[in-house]
Amino acid sequence: NIHLKNLSIHQANNEEEALNLLFLGDTNRMIAETPMNQASTRSHCIFTIHVSVRPSGGSTLKKAKLHLVDLAGSERVGKTGVGGTLLTEAKSINLSLHYLEQVILALSEKGRHHIPYRNSMMTSVLRDSLGGNCKRP
Repeated sequence: NIHLKNLSIHQANNEEEALNLLFLGDTNRMIAETPMNQASTRSHCIFTIHVSVRPSGGSTLKKAKLHLVDLAGSERVGKTGVGGTLLTEAKSINLSLHYLEQVILALSEKGRHHIPYRNSMMTSVLRDSLGGNCKRP
């Protein structure tokens, strides 16, 4: 089990409710101005949709999960000239993107037994979508 700070789970009964929840989640993202970007997102955002459907007259419940992922942008720390909290955030963003790259590269290697999902919270959360049912070439 993974513990995510400030995670919330809501039920949406229609498309409008789901979109309102998506917009609510977007307003909770950290944004800061950097020399390279006036509105730089300082965090990744994962919006997960769980869908359950029981066809009328059927007894089988079908379930699906979809992750919508908006990644914070990678920054060249030397070019931005940021310091303090923004520097710490930039390093964290870059490191998590590096871990995502490591997972994707590991999944593409034939015969690879260990995939480093646990290196970051993001790759742990996305584990079943990144490699769960994916077929390697």
